[in-house]
Amino acid sequence: MKPEEYNPKAREAFGKSLIDVGVGIFKGIMLLFTIAPMTFLLKGAFDGTGKNASFADIWNFMRSPSYFVFLVLLVVAFVFGHYFRKEGLRHIHEIENRTNN
Repeated sequence: MKPEEYNPKAREAFGKSLIDVGVGIFKGIMLLFTIAPMTFLLKGAFDGTGKNASFADIWNFMRSPSYFVFLVLLVVAFVFGHYFRKEGLRHIHEIENRTNN
């Protein structure tokens, strides 16, 4: 069954779930760039080994093919997040237009 064939309540719920998935992907990306580096830095600071921790150390451990794969997956995540959010908004917008007409 296609989403266009759902009843209005089911289609609205489907649209909201698509928006939630898209927002969840964006939240995951933001956590990747904020919380993960901070935990590495705090672990290095409070580890007690006396080693210096920096952002350069975090990013220098990967080789260039790994960077490429990381960037490709990051772009794919952004595209999927944007697509899911846009499709969810489209479904909800179409429901609102039908009820107004």
